[in-house]
Amino acid sequence: MRFSKWLLYLTASILVVSCMSRPDYVVDEETMTNLLTDIHMAEGLIEMQQKQAKEDPAYGQEVMAAVLVKYNLTKEQYDTSLVWYSQNLKSLIRIYKQVDRNLEQKTSHWVELAEASDHLRGFEEGDSVKLWRLQPNLMLDERRLTHFRIWSFPADTTFLKGDTIRWKLHVPYINNSQGVVASLSLLRNSAKNKPWQVVDGVTTQLLAQDTTVTLTCVGDSALFDQVMATLHLLKQNGTVSLLTPTPIDEIEMLRIHRK
Repeated sequence: MRFSKWLLYLTASILVVSCMSRPDYVVDEETMTNLLTDIHMAEGLIEMQQKQAKEDPAYGQEVMAAVLVKYNLTKEQYDTSLVWYSQNLKSLIRIYKQVDRNLEQKTSHWVELAEASDHLRGFEEGDSVKLWRLQPNLMLDERRLTHFRIWSFPADTTFLKGDTIRWKLHVPYINNSQGVVASLSLLRNSAKNKPWQVVDGVTTQLLAQDTTVTLTCVGDSALFDQVMATLHLLKQNGTVSLLTPTPIDEIEMLRIHRK
């Protein structure tokens, strides 16, 4: 009899807790949805990088910490909120349905680009052609000497004078003591055994916060031979001894003909 009463009391307590309104110390649903989306994305990026280098157990912890920094939350605040939502299943289910939709949209975008051939020659005619047929996400990491990255895309006969090159990328989160310099340029090899020349200047931008940026170059003065893109993770001040790994995702590059 006593056990039955205790069980009834426990069940009633759980029902009361599940119906309670969200306290102020718990992250709101919209923020929690975006946070969990970013956490799952970060886990995917960590897994991708760890396949290449498994010697640093702190690597994943630093990346996950960077996600919390984006939302100005501590791990304790995140854990407390997750516990509360796990006791309020209707809210948790609603959140994860949206998280699944968010991840599905991002994943389909990644797969569409990642499944394209890595061979960058032989583009088809058309106003807009995807040049970026490499992975649409990467990690800038000083420990692995990948905090400076450079890519070169050869032009072929489908490239015309006056073409516009647009390079778009997204920085999901970045340490406030760091910055990412993104640069796009059009190059021409005027003569053999001589340095490449910049056709129409360089577009460069410093990214110091979570943002999406589009860099644009137009080959107005001459037909170019190469498109060059670079990313450089750097310190914004002298207080950081080692750069925090920083992800870049949703990368795409288009070539657009002048109409």
